Formats: sequence, structure tokens, C-alpha cells
Amino acid sequence: MNDTGRSDGPAGVNSKLYLSSLGLAAALLIVIRLFALPHLGGATKVSLSDTIISIVDSLTGAAVASLCVSLLVVFFYGLKRQGPTEVQIVTAPESISAELDKAAGATNSWDYRGHTARYFRSTVLPTLLQRAERQGHYLSVNVQVLDPNNDELMDFFAEYRRNANPNRRDYWTRRRAQAEIAATIIRLQLLSYQFSRLNCRVYLASTVSPFTIDLSDTCVIVTREKAGMAALKYPVGSSFYDSTKEDMRLSNRQSTELPLPRSVTELDPGSIADVREVLSLLDILQGADDELLSMTLDAYRRPVNPYANA
Repeated sequence: MNDTGRSDGPAGVNSKLYLSSLGLAAALLIVIRLFALPHLGGATKVSLSDTIISIVDSLTGAAVASLCVSLLVVFFYGLKRQGPTEVQIVTAPESISAELDKAAGATNSWDYRGHTARYFRSTVLPTLLQRAERQGHYLSVNVQVLDPNNDELMDFFAEYRRNANPNRRDYWTRRRAQAEIAATIIRLQLLSYQFSRLNCRVYLASTVSPFTIDLSDTCVIVTREKAGMAALKYPVGSSFYDSTKEDMRLSNRQSTELPLPRSVTELDPGSIADVREVLSLLDILQGADDELLSMTLDAYRRPVNPYANA
């Protein structure tokens, strides 16, 4: 299908227009042969009417044959091209949340690649766990976030977010980014301990992309964490879905995996001291001061929707 919404054939022409024209030509030739040519007469040795009839018979046969062959080509070509629509555009921020929630409610796996995973932590992950518990199946989750220990990377990301949304320039700082990422990792650590059916792997990336990718069993949704921006949705079976799945796999292999030990004592942080203990177990943000620990605790306790806020 081209950008005008018309279905094109193998040669890139409009198949409906082509077949219609060919069919009309064949019908016109048949009408001439049956109703016009029988009334022609001729006195010459070589009958003009016989010559015209012969020509029209040949053209009619060729037209009918071409029509049949074209119908077969279009039929088999159409069968070959049948499949899910390559892309759907989700425009409104509230539609993005609905699409993510729909995908989370119909999958046994989820791959995330982005920055801080705020929305994934606060909204998508609970939906995934509720479905897994309700249906009693295993849940596989791969989460790739930015490396909070990389100060230069955190500064770069904070500056990027400030430029992307000037109205929220005071919100994003290095510490804010570190706190949001740490809150995500702490949540995943706790859930990995609590739910034996959850297979969770965390990866720390060293580069910033403007896009966030959420990949489920049914679709991949590509978003930007800026309020009001459109999102792209590609269904399973589309070429982009398969390419994204491979890209996510390669990207995780090139990132640093952060182990989530299951042997640690279950701890749902409720104080700065709790946050410090968990971060120490995870070996991230070592030496963080009380201000950063307090921001992490606040991010952990207070969910934020990036599609409606910063």
C-alpha cells in the first residue's frame, strides 16, 4: 500500500485502475466483434470485414488472456503481501497510556529500552505482574536504563530533557535522573525477590536516545518522553517489530548487565537508611548523600506519568 492509501501491484502501478482498464478494453472488443462487425460487408477480393474481424479476434483473445493472467498475479501477490499493517500512529498522550496498558495486559514478556523507566515502573510493571499472577504464568522482563553511576551521561541526559521541554527546565538535573533510575532498579530488585515467576534482567546503557521502546508479545510502541508527542505502534509480524526485537537483543548485549541478587533480605524502602542499604547491595550510587537518597525515596514512593508531565 502506498502513501495515498491505494493498493499497488508488483510493478508499482495502481492494480485496480489497471485491471479495470484491461477489463473495459476486453469488453469493448467483444461488443464490437459480436454486434458491429457482423454488419460489415465488402466487395473486394480480400474482404476488409474479414481482416478487421481477424484483427479484433486476436486483440480480444490477447485482452482476455492478459486479464486472466493479471488476475492470477494480483491474487497470488496479494496473498503474499497479506499481513499486519506495518504501522499505526497514536497521537494523543492519553492514547499512548491506553496502548501500553492494553499491550501489558496481553503479554508474557516485556522489553524496555529508554532512560529512567518512570512510567514502566509505576504503571506497566504492576499490570504485567497482575496478569502473571492471575493466569499463573511466568513473566520475562528485560529493562535497559541509563547508567546512574556515569555522571557525564547523567548530565548529558538532564540537559537533553531540559532542552526538550523548556517549561520543565528546573525539574531535570543529574540528581533527578539518578534518583528516578535508582527507584526503578530498587523496585525491580524487590519484585524479583517477591515473585518467583518473574524473570527480570536489568541493563545499564551508556548512550542516550530520544526514543523509548516498549516491546511486548503483540506489538512494539516507540515513544518520546515529551508531553504531547505522538507515538508509533508496530504489530507483531511486521518487519519493524522483528527488526526492533533483534535491535533490543544486540543493544542489551552491548550494555552492562546489573545482577539482581535474589538472596538478599526483602526490603521495601521506607526511609533514607533503607534506600542506602539497598543501593549498597546493588552496588550503585555508592557514597550518595542524604539529599540524593531522599530524592530516590520520593521517586520510589510517588509514581509519575511522563506522558502528562515532565
